[in-house]
Amino acid sequence: ARAACDIMRQGSDLRQSLLPRPAKAPSAPSAKGPSATTTAIAFAVFVAVRSVHPIVIDISKTDGKLPYGKATPCVINSLVDVILGNGIAFLCGGMEGLKQCWDPKPLKVFSAIAILYAFGDFLEMQSMSVMGGAAYQILLQSKLLITALIVWAIRGQRQSLLQWNVLLTIALGMSAFVMVDEAHKARSSKGGGGSSFNPMGLIFVVAKVFFSCLCAVLVEKYLKAYKDMPIYAQVAQLKFTWLWVSLALTITFDAGVTEHGFFSGWDARTAVVALSWVCKGWSTFLVLKNLDSVLKNIGEAVAIVAIYAFDVLIAGTLEGAFPVKGKDFRLDAFLLVMVVVLTVVTYTLATNSSKAVPKKK
Repeated sequence: ARAACDIMRQGSDLRQSLLPRPAKAPSAPSAKGPSATTTAIAFAVFVAVRSVHPIVIDISKTDGKLPYGKATPCVINSLVDVILGNGIAFLCGGMEGLKQCWDPKPLKVFSAIAILYAFGDFLEMQSMSVMGGAAYQILLQSKLLITALIVWAIRGQRQSLLQWNVLLTIALGMSAFVMVDEAHKARSSKGGGGSSFNPMGLIFVVAKVFFSCLCAVLVEKYLKAYKDMPIYAQVAQLKFTWLWVSLALTITFDAGVTEHGFFSGWDARTAVVALSWVCKGWSTFLVLKNLDSVLKNIGEAVAIVAIYAFDVLIAGTLEGAFPVKGKDFRLDAFLLVMVVVLTVVTYTLATNSSKAVPKKK
C-alpha cells in the first residue's frame, strides 16, 4: 500500500507534448528514464485500453443504438473518480492529503479545463452512438491535424511542408475509409440491414477532437505550477467540475433521461461502459508518464488495427451472447486502415527524427 501511495503521489504527465517533438542531438548523459520492460508494458496497456473502450461501447448498443442516456456513464465515471481521488488522498496523506483535493487555487484552474473535457466526453458518446468503434478511432487521428492548426494559431509553431503533406494524407485516408465503410453499409441496408451515412457522427467526432486538442494546449500552458501535485489530487479536482458539467449536459440534451430517469435503459453492459471510462481515465494518468508523445501516437494508431481485427475476427463469434455483428474482411477497408495507421506512424517518427542528426560545422 505504501508503494502504491508513493506512485500515486508522483505528479502525472498531464503536460504531455502536444505533437511529437524533434529528437535532440546526443549530449551529456541525462537522468535514466523508464526501463524497456516498463515502457513495453505501459504501451501494451495503453493500446488495450484505447481499443477495448470503443469496443465495449459498441457491444452496449441494441439494434445499433445506445438504449441508455448517452452520457450517463460519463457522469457515473466522474462521480467514481471524485470518490476514488479523495479516498486515495485520505489513505495516503490523511487530512492533509484530503485538503489537497480541495485547494481552491488549483481547483479554479482545473475546473476551467474540466469543463472542456466534459464537453469532449459528451461528444464522444454522441459520436459513438451513430458510428462504429473502428470508424471513430480512425477519425480520432484528425487530432494531429487539428492540434497542428491550434498550436500554429496560439503559439505560432508551424509544421514543415513535409509534415503538412503527411497530415493532409492522414485526413484524406480517414475520409476515404469512412466513405468506403458507409458505402458498404448502404449496400447492406438494401438487403435488410446496415445504415446510411450520418453526417452528425462526423461533426461530433471533429468537435470532440477540437475540445480534446484545446484541452491539451491549455493543460500544457496553465498546469506547469501543479505538475508535482499527486495524481489522485489532480483527478479529484478535475472530476469535481467534470461531474457537474456532464450531468448538466445529460439533463439538457438527453430527453430520455428527463422523461424516464437517469438509469433508464441501463443493464450490465452499460455498467461495463462506465467501468471502461474509469479504467481509461486512470490508466491515462498512470501509464502516460512512461510513454513519450511518439509512443502515445503510435499506440493510438495500433488501436485502430486492434479494433478492426476484433470486428473481423472476434465479433462474429459473440453474436449469440451480445448484440454485436461481425464484419466480413474487405481488402479495400483493410488497406485504408493500414494507410491511416502507417501514415500516422510516419508523421510521428519523421517529426521525432527531423533534427536528430546534428548539423555539420
